[in-house]
Amino acid sequence: MKYSQKNNLMLIFLGVLLLMLSPAIAAEAALVENLGLGMMDVAVLDPSIVHDIKYATPDNFTGKILYTSSRCLLREPVAFRLLQAQRLLRSQGFGLKVFDCYRPVEVQKKMWIAFPDSNYVANPATGGSRHNRAASVDVGLVDPTGRELTMPSDFDEFSDRSHLDYLAASGEALRNRQILQDAMQQAGFTPMMTEWWHFDSTDWRDHSPADVDVRLVPHGSGQILAVQEPKQGSVESILWGFEKAATGWRQVWGPIPVTIGRAGIAGFGKKREGDGMTPRGVYNLGLVFGYPEKVDSRMPYRQATFQDAWIDEQTSPRYNQWVKGIPTNESHEKMRREDHLYRLGVVINYNTDPVVAGHGSAIFIHIWKEPGNPTAGCVAMAETELQKIVAWLDPAKSPQIILGFPGEK
Repeated sequence: MKYSQKNNLMLIFLGVLLLMLSPAIAAEAALVENLGLGMMDVAVLDPSIVHDIKYATPDNFTGKILYTSSRCLLREPVAFRLLQAQRLLRSQGFGLKVFDCYRPVEVQKKMWIAFPDSNYVANPATGGSRHNRAASVDVGLVDPTGRELTMPSDFDEFSDRSHLDYLAASGEALRNRQILQDAMQQAGFTPMMTEWWHFDSTDWRDHSPADVDVRLVPHGSGQILAVQEPKQGSVESILWGFEKAATGWRQVWGPIPVTIGRAGIAGFGKKREGDGMTPRGVYNLGLVFGYPEKVDSRMPYRQATFQDAWIDEQTSPRYNQWVKGIPTNESHEKMRREDHLYRLGVVINYNTDPVVAGHGSAIFIHIWKEPGNPTAGCVAMAETELQKIVAWLDPAKSPQIILGFPGEK
């Protein structure tokens, strides 16, 4: 009897613990999804795949530009299946042209309004498209020169001619369609009967729909810091940290309170020198700097002395560079500050390759003066939190930072 009671108590305890942890686990998973972590940029993985992302142009069935970027993003296993299809086709003297990959949920809603026919456009109210999961791809066939080959219909032609059982096309078009179908199915995709160009990855159920800003999806990094867009009029935000493991991305930091530029986060490409705004985008993290001779970090480190400065003179050939020797005729800021905000910091590699005059300089993660105190464009936090992050960063994992991802809608 005693043994049974102990076991029952243990089961009850574990059940309560699971219920307590479930919301946190779900929130972490949702954050990973909505940052686009786990999505891969096909153009970076295989530049030989021709890109013609139709919804980033008005050349589509709506006649409108629906995408903010022409990147082709797919879930990692889906992307590697596409690369396998490309290898199969190249061995036969052909290649792929991608028309569409990941599609934000908001775009799916616009498409349904424009053409509410579930034979061709998925209804967002009933699960949406597998494109919303980054688990589907629309592709065509090209020859070795990249010239698109004839198919029974044009892409996004919503008619019987786009169906896989349509046989009244030319022999050349039917052969091309079959070559494409064979390669994609061998690589692990399933076709759609009403659209010769559409293919779903066989594991599409393993991926959730996401509403991601494609411009903010990182690539090639194993460590990510992410700063959320603050509420309008506020300079107070939060930072999260993620690391890629064998089982996927996991949250390791956050929420950590941070402050940003006094004027908020700039629009894409809108950051300018002296505007008090934090740049929006995805950037590599560079060297760690500080006052001590050494700090606890695996990143490249540079000690800041009284002879070190960062040039913010827009007309200078040394603009947005750390220099030795305090300039006498160039605008700059000292790297050894009297307020000690730079006692520890990390360089955000913004406007570095190439450097564009006037587009902003000296963007760092550094110590804040106090909670809620804005910066001139950097990201600031408590020194104890920054010390932990600096010790965690690993150059072998190519750490990056996302600045300005949207919060809950």
